[in-house]
Amino acid sequence: MSGIDIETKRKLREMGAAPMLEALEAQDETLVLGMAFEERLRLIVDEAHSGFNHAKVEGLIRRAGLRYPGADLRRLDLVDERGLDRT
Repeated sequence: MSGIDIETKRKLREMGAAPMLEALEAQDETLVLGMAFEERLRLIVDEAHSGFNHAKVEGLIRRAGLRYPGADLRRLDLVDERGLDRT
């Protein structure tokens, strides 16, 4: 969004609202054209909140010190042959 001046961006970052600013700047103007302010704000907050949650989960995984942090039981080959329960 090009309408946000440098000082407003600085203030948002200073307040810790950089994820909201990034979500706002990432909005495609052609897709949100004609959308009500409240709807655009909801989309911005949803996007920023999603990133916030992702960062929290990544931090928890990192602090847990897991041996294979990207492991996913659903992707294991030969699950039945190994006697593993998928649930």
